[in-house]
Amino acid sequence: MFLQKIRDRTQGWFAYTIIGLLIIPFAVWGINYYFEGGGPMNAAVVGDSAISTQEFQRAYQQQRQRMQAMLGNKADPALLDGPRLKQQVLQQLVEERVLNQLTREQGLRISDRQLHDVIVALPVFQQNGGFDKELYGRWLRNQGYVAATFEESFRQGKATEQLREGVAGSALFPPVELDRLIALLKQQRALQYTVLALEKYVARATVEDAKILEYFEKHNDRFVNPEQAQVQFIELKLAQLAEEVTVSEEDLKTAYQDQIAKFGQPEERAASHLLVKLPLNPGPAEVAQAQARAKQIADELHAGTKGFDQALQEVKTDASGALEGGELGVIGKGMFDSPAFENALFVLEKPGDVSDPVRMPSGFHIIRLDKITPAQVKLFEEVRETVAKELRQQQAENRFYEITQNLANLSYEHPDSLELAAKALNAPIQESEWFSRKGGAGIAANPKLIEVAFGEDVLKRGVNSEPIELAPGHVVAIRIKEHREATPRSLEEAREDIVKSLREQQARETLAKDAETLKARAAKGEHLQILARELGGDYKNVGLVSRDAPTVDRAVLTTAFRLPQPEAGQVALGSTALANGDQVVLEVAQVVPGQKDALSEEERKSIAQQLTQQAGTGQFERLVDSVRAKSKVVTYGDRL
Repeated sequence: MFLQKIRDRTQGWFAYTIIGLLIIPFAVWGINYYFEGGGPMNAAVVGDSAISTQEFQRAYQQQRQRMQAMLGNKADPALLDGPRLKQQVLQQLVEERVLNQLTREQGLRISDRQLHDVIVALPVFQQNGGFDKELYGRWLRNQGYVAATFEESFRQGKATEQLREGVAGSALFPPVELDRLIALLKQQRALQYTVLALEKYVARATVEDAKILEYFEKHNDRFVNPEQAQVQFIELKLAQLAEEVTVSEEDLKTAYQDQIAKFGQPEERAASHLLVKLPLNPGPAEVAQAQARAKQIADELHAGTKGFDQALQEVKTDASGALEGGELGVIGKGMFDSPAFENALFVLEKPGDVSDPVRMPSGFHIIRLDKITPAQVKLFEEVRETVAKELRQQQAENRFYEITQNLANLSYEHPDSLELAAKALNAPIQESEWFSRKGGAGIAANPKLIEVAFGEDVLKRGVNSEPIELAPGHVVAIRIKEHREATPRSLEEAREDIVKSLREQQARETLAKDAETLKARAAKGEHLQILARELGGDYKNVGLVSRDAPTVDRAVLTTAFRLPQPEAGQVALGSTALANGDQVVLEVAQVVPGQKDALSEEERKSIAQQLTQQAGTGQFERLVDSVRAKSKVVTYGDRL
């Protein structure tokens, strides 16, 4: 109706009014959008800080890859690609921004020196016993980072960690609460119970022929011989090829020389420095002033009128904030983006030598060489086996790739048989056992092979498969040898399974009734031992037990310690099922609290520390929730 009225009146002043109203938002939003290209899209805004969709996508892909690596073939695509994981990642980024704002408000920051020390010590960037700059750069590229972005993010993360530790470290757990917890944790209970074993009930169960027939007719769709296949296959294994490879002594020595840096520790130097700082984007006058001051200090050090340690002490008392100094620790070549610093350090000849001022982005450095650790290289005899193993593996990999390609070509060019491929590769044609779509023995247990074996090409068209990688370094090519369609099972074929199912069903029903009867009679005061003898159960009186008693089934202990404390002269009664189907009826007659001295002083300290950490974590989470509640957070779920 409304649209029809618009059509009827799209003439004269009404039409011009409608067009004018449409032009206004287009002029304000649409034209500007097209001229500016839309601008960057944000996934969320936290206060005055935006989380871009690019940042979200990077975090989401990293989390997705971590989960894929952790779950492997068990990973659920619906979980990895679904909205739930995306929302979790976005909320995590929002929380990080909230924490970033909080750390800035608290004035927490990590210095350049602290950031450097932490990054160069990370195991992921270590190679040959030290920090590897090339490995660091490669990792950054693989993760989609530039160095400055990663380091600033890492700096912020360490500052947040300081905040977390500060809050958690201030938490307290009162000793009286610890005593109460020990009384609960070390509590003991007087326990007795009767076990009714499912196995005995199954043995006593009887099944009539009429029930077997009735069950078969009612559930005949369950009794089917599954579709099965048997395949021929050619198998290639990298490990087997590596065992067959032989390498000459000459090849070993050549490989050792080619990789000699890998078997050594390059020279490293420990150093200290004095720094005359430069501001961000300094002008010529500021650079000249800082350079002059650095030269004056260096001249005094070279002349011997002032010692380096004395100069370091003066730095600590300098009120201008323009000086900095201290030990730099161990430095290897390639640790700095700019080579100027390490060039100046590595030309110094002996410990105690001091460099001229060195210009770096942060200012002018004066460097003292503190210690030299010479380069060390392992002898050929020490690493001979390692070199041989790696060389055999390398040659085997090259050979494996070559014959895998040959297998692929021959299987494709001669799709009706594996014989030519087997002859060319000198590999036997093997046969699997029969297997269904649920798998079988040997290679038939591999999901990839099962999928290919029952696929269109191999099963329907009857051609050779492409090489299937069952695992790294393990490849097979298959073809169908025989195939059986799914067929209904006869009553006689299904009889054994039906009898087993009906007997177990009958046994469980009878067992459940007996367990209820036993519990009801025990509640009236009959002793569990007498009831156990009457019902063919197993009676156990284990006396006082703790929560972690190794001689009592975990399900029994869990039920026993959930029961209320019994009144004097009474018992608390409970029941539970065990993992194997047995039923247990149990009684708790007494509860003894744990004593203060039930734990050693070391154990008390350990528990107190854990509880304090938990309390601190709770306080930190409440702090984050409080700050987030005060922050303006806008998320854009439709952009994820």
